[in-house]
Amino acid sequence: MPYTIAAVLSLVALAGGLTAWHRIRQLRRVILRERAAARLAGAANQRDMAAFRHRIDQAIAEQRVLEEADAVVDRELARTTRNTTEGDSP
Repeated sequence: MPYTIAAVLSLVALAGGLTAWHRIRQLRRVILRERAAARLAGAANQRDMAAFRHRIDQAIAEQRVLEEADAVVDRELARTTRNTTEGDSP
């Protein structure tokens, strides 16, 4: 009888140990997946921010070109308007 109780207790302990081991493995897998997802999200965020900065830099460069072109047009308009009001033709 004592051997039977010891055998049953051993089986219960073994089953409990295997259950705990299995749950720990599942938890580790979940944690690894979460870490991988976080790394992917971080990389995607960096990629998106780099693309956004590039688009903003392009827009700023285009704005500077337009401002310079506007200044040239304003200067020429002022020059030709002045000459026209003085009676000169351009």
